[in-house]
Amino acid sequence: MNVRVYKPRKLNGDLPGLLWIHGGGYVLGAAESDDALCVRYVKDIGCIVVSVDYRLAPEHSYPTPLEDCYSALCWMVNNAELLSIDINKIAVAGNSAGGGLTAALTLLARDRKFPKVHVQLPLYPMIDDSNNTPSANEITEGMIWNQQLNDLGWKLYLGKLYGSDNIPPYAAPARATDYSNLPYTYTFIGQLDPFRDETLTYVTKLAQAGVDVEFHLYPGAYHAFESLNPHSSVAQYAMNEYINAIKIGFDRISGSLKEAKETTA
Repeated sequence: MNVRVYKPRKLNGDLPGLLWIHGGGYVLGAAESDDALCVRYVKDIGCIVVSVDYRLAPEHSYPTPLEDCYSALCWMVNNAELLSIDINKIAVAGNSAGGGLTAALTLLARDRKFPKVHVQLPLYPMIDDSNNTPSANEITEGMIWNQQLNDLGWKLYLGKLYGSDNIPPYAAPARATDYSNLPYTYTFIGQLDPFRDETLTYVTKLAQAGVDVEFHLYPGAYHAFESLNPHSSVAQYAMNEYINAIKIGFDRISGSLKEAKETTA
């Protein structure tokens, strides 16, 4: 497991920390492919980004990719002073399979009681191994991602667990039964994404568990539209919105810390 760190050229005190997890169906992708995106986070949000190059299936099936992400998160927090990161402002974000790992990682960190995650952005996340929602059944072939490719991704990621009833929620977060005490969450998805309905169910369960959630469904948009066609108006709108959501998440923390200090004063 390797990480890439992105920092401003000049630092004036500690900054929020963002762990970024790339997508790729659990079988493709690399941290360096998101270099430009991570640089944008640094510039637009004013944070320090750690991008994790987790090991991929099928050579490394569950739980290795998730444990790599957990190790990266622990490394980021444990080395916060060296990295100039404010441990009171920690976010985890990723797209597609990276979104699935984001959702799984916040569950894992919550249950292991370390590290504390304050904001999560599981963007159009790959979280439901059943692959049998209405939206998955709508998009069975073609497009950038479809039901057939999704089934292959889950088969390679889950390995021997695939098809069983003993799949833990850390492998497929849609299987979780307890979504309480998770961080402020933002996510979005296109209406023509096979993950549409599992995302709708996920945000509904988060809200029912008392988690603060923001969510946007983009009509006419397909899987990973904001990265495949970044100059389109809907892509620019989506990116600006979710980058602003990270800022809002960090601002919420600042407000809570200020209120706590005033209460104890």
